[in-house]
Amino acid sequence: MNTNQPEGLAHEIAVPKKEDYHGHPNYLIIYISLLILFAITVFASLIPNPLVVFIIVFVISIVKGSMVLLYFMHLKWEPVLIWILLGLALMTLLFLTLGLYPDIVSVKPYLVTKP
Repeated sequence: MNTNQPEGLAHEIAVPKKEDYHGHPNYLIIYISLLILFAITVFASLIPNPLVVFIIVFVISIVKGSMVLLYFMHLKWEPVLIWILLGLALMTLLFLTLGLYPDIVSVKPYLVTKP
């Protein structure tokens, strides 16, 4: 990309769409990658250690979600402002999850003794 072009919203105004076309990613390769990651997730359930399965499944789900966001939703080619808004939304989700965690986890009932 030409370094003399403006960035952000000024870029959107100054550069015509036909000059800024980024092309299409190879959707077949992305689709096959998502299928392979799905297969790894399914076969991870055969691992006897639940902590390892948990880590594998969540790491793969983050990778798959990132691939969908970047390529199918075209966030890879969006301006920085979109990335900032996405980061704020993810931080809000993290704080909400951490704030509600005590209400979600199972609590052992108190032992009640009869008089």
